[in-house]
Amino acid sequence: MNLGKVTLWFGELAFLHPRLTFEHFLVTRHQNNEHSKRKRPRPDLSRIQSQKNQSAKSENVGHPRESEVSNSDEASVAKRVILSRRIDPLMGGGISLLIALFVISFGWITQSGVSQFLLAIELYLFTDLFINGPHFMASYRLLYSRTGNLRKHPIVTLAFPAISALFLIYIIYSSYQQSFYDPLGIMGVLTLIAPIVLAWHYTGQSWGTTACFAHLEGFRISPIQRRLVRGGFLALFLYHIAWAYDSTGFIQQTLSEQDAGKYLMQSVMSLCRLLVAIGFVAGLYGFWTMSQQSNRQIPIRIWLPWAATFSWYAMVDINPASFFLLQIFHAVQYLMFPIRVEINDYTPRNKRKYHLLIYYVCLVAVGYLAFEWASFPAVPKQLIPAGAATMMIINLHHYFIDAVIWKIREPEVRNSLFGHLETTT
Repeated sequence: MNLGKVTLWFGELAFLHPRLTFEHFLVTRHQNNEHSKRKRPRPDLSRIQSQKNQSAKSENVGHPRESEVSNSDEASVAKRVILSRRIDPLMGGGISLLIALFVISFGWITQSGVSQFLLAIELYLFTDLFINGPHFMASYRLLYSRTGNLRKHPIVTLAFPAISALFLIYIIYSSYQQSFYDPLGIMGVLTLIAPIVLAWHYTGQSWGTTACFAHLEGFRISPIQRRLVRGGFLALFLYHIAWAYDSTGFIQQTLSEQDAGKYLMQSVMSLCRLLVAIGFVAGLYGFWTMSQQSNRQIPIRIWLPWAATFSWYAMVDINPASFFLLQIFHAVQYLMFPIRVEINDYTPRNKRKYHLLIYYVCLVAVGYLAFEWASFPAVPKQLIPAGAATMMIINLHHYFIDAVIWKIREPEVRNSLFGHLETTT
């Protein structure tokens, strides 16, 4: 998601004109020399002290004490949430971090095969229906519920679906006419592109979540801190791509002579692991400098998305069979943002629970139809390839949808996501 552009930028600059200061100094010095020999009357100290007291009283009228101001600021920051102070860190990374640490520990202890993940795969079938599908459909809800998007983003809203429809017709036609369903190899090309898009999408959303929570907590991220923290996400992005190509064996098959591809990928993976380790240390230093700059501890919900994302890929590196969990972790992190927009823009105050229940049920139902229609018993087997193509289209479209619906610089998007803060701060 492009929530990385959600960063609080503020600052104060005091300008002192040097010429004005110098002239003031000369005038003052000249006046002092001119009147230095004159006898000056003794000042009335009681009158001056009385004036100071009156001035102090007038300045305090309507101005709270420093402690009161700080307490007020802390109270306002405490109300700056997406969903709530408890749910934000859990969905932002807390749940996924705990699961990832469990899987990592489980893999270190047992070192066994895929059979030990049968229970997790069953859990995936459940979470894919109730978490993953709704996260895709929520982006469609945001895209097409704003009528201005049709005019602002015609390529994403109109051109992409039209091209996708033609692609599905091509897949269906090929499936009925020939023994293989993709004679032009388009699905193969999309499969090569998918890891790049997916890696950028996962790491970009985690960075956006981190920056969003930093904004809500009142932290200013300097350019160097941004590079330090985001550099870790970039290292994970490179690791994701290398891991995907290494797992599919594409490079090994392409450079099969004398196992050149095998040794190349081993070197690339080692380099990526080193970059991830460096990115992790750099991120720690970035958060430390943020804490020193603000004289505050970094709240847990700021660093949780960052730490959780590192745990995701550590889990995958130790247990490759757990890769499917990344999609679930990503979806959980994503859902809190469209839910907040739904509450802000479309939910009546007196029917909030009822409206959100209907909203969620609709997301589950539409997501199930979109991803599982090819598995229905009444669907001919020739249409099964079209079902796989549909899943690929939705994944790619989702990436481009998020690129336009989360542009925080647009007032409509900013108000949809943060509009509730105006009434709570």
